[in-house]
Amino acid sequence: MEVTRAGIIAALIVAAGAGAAFADDATAVTEEDFNFDHVSCKGAENEIRVIIVGVEDSVGLITADLFPNRQEGFLHGRGRLKQVKYAAKSPMTKFCIDAPESGLFAMSTYHDENANGDFDKTAIGFPAEPWGISNNPKVRFGPPPVEKALFEVTPQDGAHVVIKLN
Repeated sequence: MEVTRAGIIAALIVAAGAGAAFADDATAVTEEDFNFDHVSCKGAENEIRVIIVGVEDSVGLITADLFPNRQEGFLHGRGRLKQVKYAAKSPMTKFCIDAPESGLFAMSTYHDENANGDFDKTAIGFPAEPWGISNNPKVRFGPPPVEKALFEVTPQDGAHVVIKLN
């Protein structure tokens, strides 16, 4: 099952009060935390080093989608440029993903706790698994615009991204 707009909207409504916690957890990550080894990190141009914080258990998979700087298709499977899945590791999961070129991008992620390949939802459509969006934007009654999630990737330095799961 794809991460659907309805699922993300439901998640954003549930998390509307959680925005203030994002900054505290994300700022606990230091520049030194980005010096890590992972099979996905090759030192390539446009490499994005990603740290997912708030991973409660080392079970299942962390799934991350990379999106272009375009509102159309943002947070939709059909709009993503790349998807990666790696084993979840508590309290932080770290990995790399290469952007196809330098520029502005956004990322969404979720913790597929049961590793079934789906972004599971409750009977009423709310997310049953933790999720996050780059820049950890405050959310209210719908998904944030792509502008709130954008980060810059440069050829030599790539990018460093911290995403807080909620």
